[in-house]
Amino acid sequence: MASTAADITDIANLLKRERFYRDTAQWDLCRSAFHPHAPTTYINVAWYEGDVEEFLRQSMEMHKGKINIIHSSFDPVHIRVCGNRAISEAFCLVTSSVTLDGIDYELASHMRLATRLEKSPDLGQWHMLSLEALYVRDRLVTSFPRPIDALPLLMTDEIQAYPKSYRHLALVMLSRGLRPRPGLPHEDNQESIRRVLDRNRAYLDGVEEEPAKH
Repeated sequence: MASTAADITDIANLLKRERFYRDTAQWDLCRSAFHPHAPTTYINVAWYEGDVEEFLRQSMEMHKGKINIIHSSFDPVHIRVCGNRAISEAFCLVTSSVTLDGIDYELASHMRLATRLEKSPDLGQWHMLSLEALYVRDRLVTSFPRPIDALPLLMTDEIQAYPKSYRHLALVMLSRGLRPRPGLPHEDNQESIRRVLDRNRAYLDGVEEEPAKH
């Protein structure tokens, strides 16, 4: 029991540090949180699906030299350990600022982050194998009161086609030249949520399953 409690503490600290390192552009430290062998890693978020190396390369390209995207209210409360394998789930609030048509907005995206981890047999250190976002809801609000003559944002058919759980996120991403995928796991499609969680539980039980590509 003592060993499991220590593992849970180590894992929670690792997951929190990884998000902080990513937000603050400490790329080497962020990379060290993941498994050393990149092909065994898998990340699936709104703007990216693939391994950690390419994820970090694209993250570096998008970073504008200052902190904008912030992962807050992130507390990995559900961590399960079985030998050298572990899984985690946590709610997370991701915020960022964006200017659209001359108006400053704040985007807030609520999601669950699901993770698989492995403990190295030689060093006894935990590393992340996966990071998958499950979208709950989002909102886009003005940072200041809107000018009286400001036009409302246009919700085009393209934006309306995205699930409500991350529709505002899609609007902001499209304005930044990114194209989110419409088939991401989200709360209005419970089967998509179950697939991710069932796959992680199978991993904990020693069953290997390939993530479904979106």
